[in-house]
Amino acid sequence: MSRQHAVTTAELIYQAGQLESKIIQRMLSDIGIRMDHARLLHYVGDIPGTNQANLAEYLNIQPATLTNMIKKLEKQNFIIRRVDPDNPHMKQIFLLPEGESAARKINSIFNQLNNIVASVHLENPDLLQQLINLLEDKYREQN
Repeated sequence: MSRQHAVTTAELIYQAGQLESKIIQRMLSDIGIRMDHARLLHYVGDIPGTNQANLAEYLNIQPATLTNMIKKLEKQNFIIRRVDPDNPHMKQIFLLPEGESAARKINSIFNQLNNIVASVHLENPDLLQQLINLLEDKYREQN
């Protein structure tokens, strides 16, 4: 006798995220970077000169992990760190020409996926942001 598996909203969101990650990874393979690196380049492209603290918060990663990512992307000539002229203890991050080219490809990939998601015509996309905020609050409560 087979049992019917009840699919929850949380599971559907998880599955959508997993499929999106697989699609992005496949599309990023020609650039030679991973999804977390793509998010970093996308953010720095949108906010040139951002500092590492803001970037770590956006990516939701530990500073040491971010430092390793930055070093790898520097070796690939995607980004450069410069001392913040207003605070010599802080480093700003900028895209190099290779990084700008990669960021354009990444933006195209993200836009393609956004168009797929938008085609579903979610009645109120703000509710997804509200859900994320609630989950972030729950996560912070656990620390």
